[in-house]
Amino acid sequence: MYARVQKTKVEKPRLKRMVLLRSVMIGFKAVLDEELQPLGITTAQLRVLWGVEVNSAVSGAEIARYCELTPQSAQAVLALLERSGWIVRRHSATNDRVLVAEVTTNGRTVLKHAKALAEKLDRKMWKGIGEQELAGMEAALTAAAERLKQ
Repeated sequence: MYARVQKTKVEKPRLKRMVLLRSVMIGFKAVLDEELQPLGITTAQLRVLWGVEVNSAVSGAEIARYCELTPQSAQAVLALLERSGWIVRRHSATNDRVLVAEVTTNGRTVLKHAKALAEKLDRKMWKGIGEQELAGMEAALTAAAERLKQ
């Protein structure tokens, strides 16, 4: 006679939160890209332009780190932003081989309108969720991000 093989239930990793986070991020980016289209800017370009504004007179390498992009991707976006007239790049005062970027007046105008669209979408996305719940979620996400850095 054959021995009876007992089936064991295999537990799947609990990744539901990660799936939901990814879904929110992808959905937000898709809707924001659509909203930004009339301004002629993408979310990736907005991210870099915002990074240049927050970190005035910084190198492409610093922007890449700040925006969590590869140096090559950051350079490509910076070049596009420069051609669009939204940033200017000049040689660094401390190192002639390094170009630093600054947002132009036109860039600030685009950034102002793009930020308004992003903030409007953010409000729409979290509508009906209390400030206390959002603060708790932000604290949990911050703690999780910090643990991943350890």
